[in-house]
Amino acid sequence: MNGIVINRRSKKLNYIIIAIIIVFLVIATINQILMKIEENKFDPPGELIEIDDHLMHIHSSGDINQSPTVVMTCGSGTPSAYTEFSSIQANISTLTRTSVYERPGYGWSEAATTPRNTEQIVEDLKRLLDESEENSPYLFVAHSMGAMEVLLYAHKYPNEVLGIVLVDGTSPYKHLYYPEASISNFGVKAIKVLNQMGILRVVQEFELIPMLNNRFNSMEDEIKAIDKAMMYKNILNDMVLQEGYSVTSSAEQMYGTIELGDIPLVLLAADKSMDELPGWETSQNSLLELSSNSQLVILDNTDHISILHNSSDEIEKVIKEMILEIRSR
Repeated sequence: MNGIVINRRSKKLNYIIIAIIIVFLVIATINQILMKIEENKFDPPGELIEIDDHLMHIHSSGDINQSPTVVMTCGSGTPSAYTEFSSIQANISTLTRTSVYERPGYGWSEAATTPRNTEQIVEDLKRLLDESEENSPYLFVAHSMGAMEVLLYAHKYPNEVLGIVLVDGTSPYKHLYYPEASISNFGVKAIKVLNQMGILRVVQEFELIPMLNNRFNSMEDEIKAIDKAMMYKNILNDMVLQEGYSVTSSAEQMYGTIELGDIPLVLLAADKSMDELPGWETSQNSLLELSSNSQLVILDNTDHISILHNSSDEIEKVIKEMILEIRSR
């Protein structure tokens, strides 16, 4: 009798295991189908321009004859710069020309075979702006690690840059003395597998990740759908990882050498970043020293991840004020 009971339990356990495997296979299959549908559904809204051996996406809006051209770039790991700046770009475009570009591995931009250090990223950007025929002078707006390429661009090509707005931007000092902890190889592989299996999609559809909920809930439905699709497509891809691995060496080369002269530099820092992120206040102060015409503004009730969305009105106000100041010279 005991043998019969054990055998029945064993069969029941086998059925459960088989059912779980089938469920995961179904979820994974549906996820792959959805990713293919999303790839075909969301065409790049801007231009794809060949830089070396890869295509880079740039989305421009507003009157091309208006100056300065406001050029926007996102931080590390963001699914798409286009979705990140969609609201801000739409509003600033009523006043002047704007361009949002996406580094290799972000949004619709393809992967590159060239190194992902800041020097190379700047040269990619220089060629992209030249070949897309977006007119200088530029006013750069950068979030988080995007600050690194903007600072180096302004240092190398000061005659093309009339102003910089850094939105909770990082700095060479920060990356040298307070580097972010890297995700282990196991962690990267685990997240990629979970994404390919569709588990990340299921978790997000049930709104179980508060950080992402805040981000998505601040977006219009169309932009939200694109942003989610880009997250599933681009999360922790090789380009994003290589940028993270290269940033410390880039910071070593930039620290103590970057000079912006009197280029207007406005730092918009999240209050929670100043209070909670190690070394953030010192990092922002180090940025202030790069220009003789700099100021720091702390934005209340926001954090590093959600600042572009929670504080978009304040960010737009600062950008517009700088545009008008530049035009009044």
